[in-house]
Amino acid sequence: MPMLLLSLLVTACSSGTGKSDSASVIVSGGVPIAYAKRVNTIVLNPTNGAPTAPGGDLIIREDASPSGIEHNITAQITQGNGDVSTPDVSYDGKKIIFSLNCPTSNTSTIAGAPACTGRWNLWQYDMTKGGLTGGTLSRLTSSNSSDDVEATFLPGGTGFVFTSNRQTSSSKAQALGQSYFALDEYERERVFNLHTMAADGSNIQQISFNQSHDRNPVVRPNGVIMFSRWDHQGGRNHFKVFTVNPDGTNLFVLYGPHSDGNSFLHPRDMDPAGKHAGSITSDLMPLSRTVEGGALMMIDVANYSDQNSPISPSVPATGGQQQLTQQTLNYERGLSQYGRVTTPYPLWDGTDRILASYAPCEVHNQGLVVSCATLTADQIARLSNTNRLNTDIQADPLQADVPPSYAIYMLDPTQQTFLPVATPPAGYMYTHPVALMARTQPNVTSPTSPDAALAQQGLGLLDVRSVYDTDELGRMGTPVLTGVDLNPGCTTAIAQTTPADKLDTRSSVADLLNIKDPAKQAYGCAPALFIRAVRAVAPPTNVTGMRTAIGETEFEMQQILGYAPIESDGSFKLTVPADTPIGLAVVDAQGRAFQTHTNWIQVRPGEHRTCDGCHSPRRGGAINSGSVVNSVPSAWLPKMQTAHQSGETMADTRARMDPTALVLGSDPVYQDIWADTSKSGVVARPSVAVKYVGNTPATNDLATLPPANGIINYPDHIQPLWSLPRGVNGVNTCTNCHTNTSKIDLGATIGGSGRLASYDQLMIGVPLLNAAGQPQTKIEEGVLVIARADALVDTAASEGEALGLARKSRLIEIMSGQSLMSSAAAQLAWPNPPATAPDHSTLLNAAEKRLIAEWIDTGSKYYNNPFAAGSTIRTVNGLDQASFVAQVYPIIKSTCASACHQAIGSTATGVAPGTSFRSNRFVLTGDPMGDYNVTLTMITNTCVPASNYLLSKPSTIPHPPGAVGVTTAVLPVGSANYNTIANWIAGGCK
Repeated sequence: MPMLLLSLLVTACSSGTGKSDSASVIVSGGVPIAYAKRVNTIVLNPTNGAPTAPGGDLIIREDASPSGIEHNITAQITQGNGDVSTPDVSYDGKKIIFSLNCPTSNTSTIAGAPACTGRWNLWQYDMTKGGLTGGTLSRLTSSNSSDDVEATFLPGGTGFVFTSNRQTSSSKAQALGQSYFALDEYERERVFNLHTMAADGSNIQQISFNQSHDRNPVVRPNGVIMFSRWDHQGGRNHFKVFTVNPDGTNLFVLYGPHSDGNSFLHPRDMDPAGKHAGSITSDLMPLSRTVEGGALMMIDVANYSDQNSPISPSVPATGGQQQLTQQTLNYERGLSQYGRVTTPYPLWDGTDRILASYAPCEVHNQGLVVSCATLTADQIARLSNTNRLNTDIQADPLQADVPPSYAIYMLDPTQQTFLPVATPPAGYMYTHPVALMARTQPNVTSPTSPDAALAQQGLGLLDVRSVYDTDELGRMGTPVLTGVDLNPGCTTAIAQTTPADKLDTRSSVADLLNIKDPAKQAYGCAPALFIRAVRAVAPPTNVTGMRTAIGETEFEMQQILGYAPIESDGSFKLTVPADTPIGLAVVDAQGRAFQTHTNWIQVRPGEHRTCDGCHSPRRGGAINSGSVVNSVPSAWLPKMQTAHQSGETMADTRARMDPTALVLGSDPVYQDIWADTSKSGVVARPSVAVKYVGNTPATNDLATLPPANGIINYPDHIQPLWSLPRGVNGVNTCTNCHTNTSKIDLGATIGGSGRLASYDQLMIGVPLLNAAGQPQTKIEEGVLVIARADALVDTAASEGEALGLARKSRLIEIMSGQSLMSSAAAQLAWPNPPATAPDHSTLLNAAEKRLIAEWIDTGSKYYNNPFAAGSTIRTVNGLDQASFVAQVYPIIKSTCASACHQAIGSTATGVAPGTSFRSNRFVLTGDPMGDYNVTLTMITNTCVPASNYLLSKPSTIPHPPGAVGVTTAVLPVGSANYNTIANWIAGGCK
């Protein structure tokens, strides 16, 4: 792949204006183009679904050259007060679909009615009869309560796909039988999910059901929709490239879950008839603070699912993604010395050229805008360092805060040119360029035929061929296992063999032929017994107190849907609610997950969703196929040998014989129905039943309140365990020993957070001390803070580290008496109880241990039900967005948003030190609506303003907790700003 010379960019733009020094340059083969003109002070982040600011319009340029004549298409509608974003063009090049937002105070009309709704609506500009400047405008959607953006044409004239916070289906069917609009997993914005509609704007259908935004849909040449998904659960916090059929079936990740960089945005296919067919372009950027600018990437999705995950041994081991520019652009936070690129648009005209928006690197030096080409090496190093103290950053005369004036450029990889096309006036930027030319129309994807019976019940089917078909990270392999998983007589937990498929790049795979055979040792060694299904409990809008209710964890609320058995070949088959964000975890015999599912999957009504395995690589065939799946061991019971049909996994056969096996059970219960123990040497897998109640013996039942509907709340279900009588005499309790004078206090007292003190003690590590007995420190989000030891409960799970949370929590190890997967640091901080203490492994029964494991595995929330009577969550009363923007927002922006409280995502290797979302849940990105919603999460009691996190945190010394050298409060009690916020909060006390 040739790389373009970005040195041209440094000389082609004058500092501070972005105007071309070579206005006579004509881009060869010029075509008319359209783009969005917007003010350059607007806040754009991947996490912002539809930010807006007055001053935007749709622009058409007669020719893709600096001398091309511009036409403002929407001025009569926006009247200078509106905004336009994300134009796209029809396959014949004669229609433009775009988003427009304008205030209801505008006098403009469309078809005799007011044109503006105050929200983002989809509009179309039709040039079929009138040409570039004589076309007709029409509004396709007209909601005044929801936002529709980022639309593109579906092939065959069937309509459009777009993203919207309408939540057409999901808002009516949230968890626990509730109906409401959901916020994203930052608790900021109403979630934008993919929707489709007919060409006339009718028949709007929701087709994706993510818990955070799905953005930038386009249609690939094969007719499948490609989009950027905010993949956010636990520590996983990034945008990667996904695909889905136009009817919402077969949603799957296409590229990048373990690749370098955080946010792949604006993906588009290269020319399907060009030399880069099968590749896509995308910009790659951090999660915030770069106005959606980053590096321009070429991604070989035809041969890689990740940058280091080729489809076969014949493909190089690395090379899935590379920058298109010779000078490296920064796709992370900090200075990008050679500028940033956004919204690439490849031309499908045989030239492989790419339109893109580019902004040069500029900074403020002593208040003056200067090019980064003038900076010294020391200055570049300072601005590139993302681990500086905020005080140092604020005192620095160099500030990388110049609003980007994105201009339109044409990149030609063949000619090695990057030429300016359109330069915005001062204070504006040009983004989302599209060429107004005919393109090859993609294939029309036929709708999937659903299972009518399942669709009628609102269900879909998940069919996994083997959980042991896993990727190089071993999400269900050796990396998630420990010594306790090796059953007696076994030399290995998961027998291995050489891959039979020549396309497989793994050195070994699970030996399913032996694992499924009851006459083989491997049959009794395979550790996976159950699959646990959970669904998301989305944060509701217009409530306060979410942050206290969720607690000290990266995870949002969840509901356990139930359990299903995993057969010995690793297969499972079950029905789950359709149009619902679902998470899955493989579970051991004691109810503890081997791995944490940190992304959401979905099935449409009646969809049969089949996967090769858990996190299996997209290469070759499933290992549980061909001769392996068709093997019928003679050690199976005769009825099972007879029942098995060609191509069926063990789960397929079981479910066909007994359809009730598809239904999730409330408890992990397993019984071997395969092994013919009448034959010599054949031993059945042990039966397992870990129930809340109804166990044999009954002493294994819960004596406390069992969870209802799969919801575990710490105050209701976990805290009562600590005061339950224990031991032989039935008198001792956990709280007899674990008082406020011990290292860990499990008493039911309320702490400074407003939660039970025992919860915080389990979730927050103790300060680390150096050799002199002084607290150790580290820089975290620009503040010097006291470093803490690992806590008893571990909630860290990201794309690079997804072990089961219970199995790596020191609390579970101590209570089970087993060495599992806790860190050495946690073991040092929390050693085994002394010999004089009771044997902690005998203090809790099986049901109690299961309950604690479930609570930890699902993220250790304080509450998992936002509507629980005892939680701090309340409907907003009197705290409206308008008063927030007028009174509180200016204080928060200057005091909080400029330093610590930023959206910082995860990387390919997991969450880097100091970027934990848990330690900084007050995420501000600059969008008023989102920042208003997240501010509400910091309020629990409007009648006592000082008690709320919004005031108590910044008025306490030090802030953040553990900060070193802080002698003054960020927001002193009694100060003017403190009083303004306090009065605003008190306005909600009705």
